[in-house]
Amino acid sequence: MLAVLFLVVACGVNYSVPDINNFADLKEFAESKELQIENQWANPMRANTVTFINNPNFNSGNVNLIGNPNYIKFKGDSVDIFLPYFGVRQMGGGFNDRGGIKFEGIPEDFKMTENEAKDYVRYEFMGRDDSEIYQFYITLYANGNASTSVNSSQRDNISYTGKFSRLETEE
Repeated sequence: MLAVLFLVVACGVNYSVPDINNFADLKEFAESKELQIENQWANPMRANTVTFINNPNFNSGNVNLIGNPNYIKFKGDSVDIFLPYFGVRQMGGGFNDRGGIKFEGIPEDFKMTENEAKDYVRYEFMGRDDSEIYQFYITLYANGNASTSVNSSQRDNISYTGKFSRLETEE
């Protein structure tokens, strides 16, 4: 019985960033722009709509990303993003085009907004990759959760939910 209790407690890991105890800490952390996000779920927009119309009691639109490589890394003024994509591509792309959302560089029109009443900080910015333009909306919550929405010039919108942490230094 004691072993089962230990296992339950050990699996209930708290993902929050240890230094963030209140909104002021979250704001300071977000302003540093030295963080990474790993998502656990992808939420394709069209999949949710079609699934709900066909069967309103079943939601298969969420895709579990645990074990699938994905990341958003902020390092100062630059961002490195790779997110798997599940949805409908409207146009463009080629036979050898990658299927995920990829952006690396300095974001355009970067804006950080704060909402102390709801305990979150949001980044909004635009990124261009080859022939595609992305609009990113990334929200960081004081409990360590993150949500990301991506609007694309060539694909249906998609959102992601995950956890953020301090940027790991590469050796």
